[in-house]
Amino acid sequence: MEAEKPAGKRPRTKYDAAFRAEAVRRVTQDGQAATRVAQALGMSEALLGRWVRAARAQAARPAGSETLEQENKHLRAQLARAETERDILKKALTIFSQPTGR
Repeated sequence: MEAEKPAGKRPRTKYDAAFRAEAVRRVTQDGQAATRVAQALGMSEALLGRWVRAARAQAARPAGSETLEQENKHLRAQLARAETERDILKKALTIFSQPTGR
């Protein structure tokens, strides 16, 4: 038996980067309405809206922020490692500083 597909659900469509860039350009640079662009391209208006918001957020970022984010991620990982090592050393100090009872 074949499983029934849920009503109203379309298969997920993959859009390449060039398609996304063109759709976003039409809205942001050409000033076309997102509704019309989405209809013309046969896609969801909500999806196009997410792409436009992401593009605007990316444009608002200062230059070099990706490098800073990568450095921040690296430093957070180093800090987590150092804190783990510190906690292990604290536990070891507690264990080895207990009287042996001999």
